[in-house]
This record gives sequence, structure tokens and C-alpha cells, in this order.
Amino acid sequence: MKQGVINFLDRLGFIVFTKRTIQSYKTSQLEKFHPSLEGKGSFLKACENGGLRAKLLAENKTKWLEIGCGGTFDDYFTYVDLFPETLVDKKGSYYRLDIANASESALEKLGKFDLIRMQHVFEHFSPEAGLTVLKNCAKLLNNDGYILISTPDLKKYVNLYTSGKIRDSFDWALNRISSDSPNSFYFSIFTHSLPNEKHEWCYDAEGLIYQLERAEMFKNIREITLDDELANIPFTHNRPNEDVCVIGQMKRVNLY
Repeated sequence: MKQGVINFLDRLGFIVFTKRTIQSYKTSQLEKFHPSLEGKGSFLKACENGGLRAKLLAENKTKWLEIGCGGTFDDYFTYVDLFPETLVDKKGSYYRLDIANASESALEKLGKFDLIRMQHVFEHFSPEAGLTVLKNCAKLLNNDGYILISTPDLKKYVNLYTSGKIRDSFDWALNRISSDSPNSFYFSIFTHSLPNEKHEWCYDAEGLIYQLERAEMFKNIREITLDDELANIPFTHNRPNEDVCVIGQMKRVNLY
């Protein structure tokens, strides 16, 4: 009887469940009991899941660093970016710093953190500079601290391109190209981005994991999918339809 009512409401476009249901059910169960959620259960669950943020708060690990903040702010974070400090209204929590070319003294001045997050930033470094960035991040992490990186996912964009759907999912490309451009131009926006914020490299989960392993400073490196217990939108995936997210932990070493 209950499932029959659920199916009837689904056909009408209504879904009825509690927040507890979303958090406790596996994605496959959500989609089984609510057919209209097919392909969307992971997204919904990740929106309600406390994920990595809740885990860190529960463990009282609240020293967080955001690299490349882009003007988006949240509690517990210290921010670094290339904007002049006078243009960012976050006195005491924002510092102008080029993480790829930071001096030892500048890194020491920032202190140590439980989490370093880069959301859609790492692809703006060349692979060579990216390796330097990771090694500098390691100097800023407490032992067992986390590094979290999300970038546009090469695999997702290849699928969009080969399926012919890329122009339907990439509106901001129109900041550089016209709407009648061929699909190859839309894909090139993914690879190169806009002139003032160029993409220097393309990543999927395998590529991000490879870079973190090359840095030789991190352990427990793995991808966080939307089904993962650590996933949370927007804390881990701020662009869930297009990004890939990988996490690692700082090895127990003394870098200074």
C-alpha cells in the first residue's frame, strides 16, 4: 500500500520523504522507492549529507585553508588568493599569496591547518607548478590533515562532447564563443577556459590521484564520489554536475 502511494505521487511529480530518509538510505534504495529520482539520488543525498564538513567539526578540526577563494566565503576558513587584500572584505582571514611561488617564511606565517581545499583552482596550474603547489600545501598541513581538490572532470566533458550534449551544459562558454560555434569550440572552452583565467591542464580522478602520489607527501588518496560518506554539496563538490573530487591525508612527517 505504502509503495503504491509513493508510486502514484511520483507519477504526479511529487516526492515525499524525510531528511532522515535521505541521509540513511543508500542511493539505490532512494531511486528504487522513488522512480522519478532515477539518476538524481546521489545528488540529493550529497546535498543533505554532512560529509567531510560534519566529520571535521565532530573531531574539532576547524583550522581550514581555502586556496583560490574567488570571493566565496564560509566559516572556519582562512583564505589565500591573488586579489589585493584591500579588495577583499575579510580582514584577518584573507591573505594575498601566490601558493605556487610562496616563500618558506610566508608559508610559516600562515600556520598549520586541518584541511586545505582547492575547488576549481588546481587546473589553472601547469602540472609542474601543480606539483610545487601540492608540496607547499603539505608544509601547511597538520599530521593527518586533509587536502581536498576538485576540478572539472575530463571524463564528464568527453562524454558530453561525444554525446553532442556539451552545448546544453556549458552556458558560460558564451563568455568567449558564440552560440552557433561547433561542439569542438565548446569543448575547447573546457580545456582552455577564458583568456584571463586559463586552464593549464585537464584532470580526471586518475590524474589528480597521480599528482598527489607524485608529491610523496600524502596517504589514503582516493576519489570522493557523490555516493561517498564524505561527500557534501557544496563543501566537497561545488559544481557536482561537472567536477571530480579527490582527497588525501598528510603523512606523519616533519617538514621543517
